[in-house]
Amino acid sequence: MSTTPIEATEAARASVPAGPPAPDADGELARLVGDPRTFLREHWTSTPLLRRAASDDAFAGLLTLAGVSDLLTTRALRLPHVRLVRDGQQVAEGQYTGVRPIGHGTVTDAIVPEKVLSHFSLGATLVLDAVELLVPSVRALCERLSASLGCPVDAVAFLTPPDRKGLSPHIDDEDVFVLQLSGTKQWTVHEQLRPVPLTPGVLSPSALGPVALTPLLSPGDVMYVPRGTPHHAVSTGGHSLHLSLAARRPTLGALTADTVLAALREAAPDSDLDSLAPAGEIGALVRERATRALRLLTPAPAGPGGTDEEGAALADVLNGLDALAAPGARYAATGAISLHDGEDGTVAADFGRFRAQFPAAARPVLRHLADGEAVHAGDFDPDDPHAVAGGALSQLLVRGALRLTG
Repeated sequence: MSTTPIEATEAARASVPAGPPAPDADGELARLVGDPRTFLREHWTSTPLLRRAASDDAFAGLLTLAGVSDLLTTRALRLPHVRLVRDGQQVAEGQYTGVRPIGHGTVTDAIVPEKVLSHFSLGATLVLDAVELLVPSVRALCERLSASLGCPVDAVAFLTPPDRKGLSPHIDDEDVFVLQLSGTKQWTVHEQLRPVPLTPGVLSPSALGPVALTPLLSPGDVMYVPRGTPHHAVSTGGHSLHLSLAARRPTLGALTADTVLAALREAAPDSDLDSLAPAGEIGALVRERATRALRLLTPAPAGPGGTDEEGAALADVLNGLDALAAPGARYAATGAISLHDGEDGTVAADFGRFRAQFPAAARPVLRHLADGEAVHAGDFDPDDPHAVAGGALSQLLVRGALRLTG
């Protein structure tokens, strides 16, 4: 088999360098994008940016071909640190992994360097995930950039053979800083999709949208690609080695989930909903835990990693939880409801995920819900129009059969 770019000589195969002294966090962002204020105002979260290298050795000592070879041949790598992609398709893991003894045991997902090199020679791109866990200099870079942006940053390295593409046109769910380390790569970057999708995936040509940038990246160049922005690339002339720094900005959904989960963990041990008696205790549980979530809430920090608007939106969501059983609130069904009269005068309501029995007096409010209308809390208990949360309402809220409408 012919020699490939990642087969370094013994003389060149040095240990992975520690990298240059760490500058301050803002200095790191400036090194990548120029003026941080201009970048945050005009590009962050929305618009691609290309910044040409001040010198072709701008990232010298960060990660080299010899360093990649060292990782592959001396680190006993396992899945999922390594992926292979050929012409846009993932190479089956079993084609480059095997069994390896480690101490008194064995692993079945060990990376086999010879198999990786074989696929590389046939045109497969080598992808190294979580490089920050393997290379100290990359870890330090991620930490500095994370401190500047206010969100976690991890790293993925891509080594592509000559004149080959790795991934098909796709979008990522994180903001990516592309650092060209060795060789050249021709990129096509489209305009960010709107609304911005938060799920990564491959796109058809018709879904890519207008082209924003078509740069040929050379060593030392940096390109910023916001999440939800279609892009693809192909190496030109020779191999290409680049590092993608993925900044994982929080979403409102993630912030809400994390806050509510923290509230639940602080609360007393969880209880089986069906074991709660009387059912009204469920309403109290909902209000108590939503209140705990509100007390834990601190607004998301202003700046690139989070905005005051996100914090306010999160507060609105949690206030909505707190208002689930508030007087005057209105509720609607989250799905279809079918009603069935029982022989004993009760009403059976089928909500799809579960079926529940109600007294005959509940038929009017259930009919309104089944017809797509909104109802008040007091409608569930006509004898107490000021009721905050009767047992039936609490059960349906907690089980997800109803939603707050206002």
